[in-house]
Amino acid sequence: MVAKNKRATGYGLGVLLIAAALLYLLTLDNGLRPDELTGGDLITHQYAQVEGRPSNAPGYPLYTLGGWLWFRLGRFLLSWALNPIQILSLYSTLWGLASLLVLYLILLRVTRRQWPIALLLAAFYAVTFFFWYYTVTTEQYTSAVLQTLLIIWLAFRWDEQPHDSALLWLAFLAGTMLANMVTTLFILPPLLWFIFSKGDQPTLFRPKLVLTAIILALLPLLSYLYIFLSGTLHPEWRGAGEWPNAWAWFVDFLTIQQGRDELAPGLSLQNFFTAEFPALMGQELTWPVFFGGLVGLAFLGRRRAIFLYSTLLIYFSFCWLYRFGNWFQVIIPAYPIFIIGAAAGLKRISREAWANERGGEDARRRGREETSRTTHHAPRFTLHVSRPTPHVLLLTSYSLLLLLLLYRFTTNLPRADQSHLPTDTGLDPGWAILADRPAPPALISGDFSEQIALQYLGTVWGAAPSLTPREPGDFTTTEQTDTRSVSYYLTRRAAAAAPETINLGEKYPQAAGEQLVALWPAPRREIPATALPLNLRFGETLKLVGWEKVDPAYSLPDDVAGRLAWANWQIALYWQTSQPLEADYTISVRPLVGGQLISVNGEALIQDHQPVWGLYPTGHWRPGEIVRDVYALSLPPEVKPEAIQVVVYKTTESGFENIAEQIIEDRR
Repeated sequence: MVAKNKRATGYGLGVLLIAAALLYLLTLDNGLRPDELTGGDLITHQYAQVEGRPSNAPGYPLYTLGGWLWFRLGRFLLSWALNPIQILSLYSTLWGLASLLVLYLILLRVTRRQWPIALLLAAFYAVTFFFWYYTVTTEQYTSAVLQTLLIIWLAFRWDEQPHDSALLWLAFLAGTMLANMVTTLFILPPLLWFIFSKGDQPTLFRPKLVLTAIILALLPLLSYLYIFLSGTLHPEWRGAGEWPNAWAWFVDFLTIQQGRDELAPGLSLQNFFTAEFPALMGQELTWPVFFGGLVGLAFLGRRRAIFLYSTLLIYFSFCWLYRFGNWFQVIIPAYPIFIIGAAAGLKRISREAWANERGGEDARRRGREETSRTTHHAPRFTLHVSRPTPHVLLLTSYSLLLLLLLYRFTTNLPRADQSHLPTDTGLDPGWAILADRPAPPALISGDFSEQIALQYLGTVWGAAPSLTPREPGDFTTTEQTDTRSVSYYLTRRAAAAAPETINLGEKYPQAAGEQLVALWPAPRREIPATALPLNLRFGETLKLVGWEKVDPAYSLPDDVAGRLAWANWQIALYWQTSQPLEADYTISVRPLVGGQLISVNGEALIQDHQPVWGLYPTGHWRPGEIVRDVYALSLPPEVKPEAIQVVVYKTTESGFENIAEQIIEDRR
């Protein structure tokens, strides 16, 4: 019977971890909103794990170094299936799955190995919003849950079997908390009381034990040397501010000035109960689990109850004081304490039901014996009150837990699912630039959204090697850069923000694609080998000397090319003039099928603009210079142009005047 129960317990754990892993993989974060790229904890953690730099104060050295190792291992093993954002987010998932494992083991211990209750309650916690959300995104909160649960598990284990090894593990774990998220340390004062309040134990003040515990607690703090060395060797990683030396920065960094500034502003009694706290806890846990867990903790026994009640009290006080900071960071490890209490309450109800069942059987047996001895007496009428049997009670408990689990799952799924969000457009400006295939090494002058997207794609994604983003109009190079080999590009957004960037007396713009304009240091004199030569005249001096098709989704990941509203048809035209042109001409490109214009929703698909997206008017062209111009249209998928009509015209006071038109036969 014991072996069968152990096997069932193992199956329950397997079901929990496999189901949770599949759920988290399907809802894993795989993109970034524009505001996430501009700052915040999420993007800070990602850059820290990719570059091995300090995260936001106080640096989280153990978590960051672990993330640095994981990112490299994950890219090596999983890059065929997951993008870099997913791999970074999966680091949180690993911590989350480990947390569920430890929670399941604690619940088994509390319920005396009633694995269905342990499975359902652990699964319920797995789909609470905060835990689910931070398990599929890039932040360190699930590591705090694991550390807290390990403390509880080791404390309960030591309480039952007081070995020194458990105490030493607790000391080491406390050190890892100091090197990770310091709010996890709130559980240590109740833990110390729990340890020292235990009677009938050998003295804890043995020199060897105390010294070993201190060493183990301080050992993880050596990881802060990495923070100090990082700030010393890379001053650019220190962030905004001025410090006389690296040590002054290090001390200021560890004191978490931002966190202290957020502590207790606007604190008042009217903010004691708000829609966020503590109401959010009852809504997230559901009120039956919230109150059931709060009451159920009392059934763990006096010392264990005081241990966990005190921890919750400290969490509650912190949340109230930290009303305008990251108060929710202690809510996530507080939730499993309620789950543990709910398990203890269900165990108590189950035990009393079985006791009543046994008591009822004994009473009925004694009643039958008494009746057999007194059959000569007149029959007595007894009123029996039917009570639910333990099996019915357990089935009811399982059903209720399953309903709560399904309720939380269906409610939180739309909120916690971070995969393929329509708002994850933060990297789109960078992908649009890469679709134009700038030639590395290159300086790319773009607006702010393009700069941060391109920087992320280069640093994290590895998709933009040797491409350096710059502010509009900034083409400064480093001292180590060979300026003779650098390509210079300007985005259309940057040109709109800083039109003075293009000095047509010194630069020779060429349309590199739909977004980029290449600034050549000298006039182009030949068409590339990829272009088909032409000799189509438009008037006496202007002619079209070549054209080529452009694949706009070249080098883009499939999911990116499919998600973006990309112009799926692009061509490049190569123009040349034999004499200076007095007018600024507009060029109209019109794809044709069967000699007719292509219509979508009743409108003809054409594109008109002055050359190089209006940045290089024909009146500035030099004789003999070749100018590359690009046109991009979104055609229906089933439409394939058979020819291209090109019209050159100029605007007049009365409208416009056509200079000439030509047809390019598309035989490719």
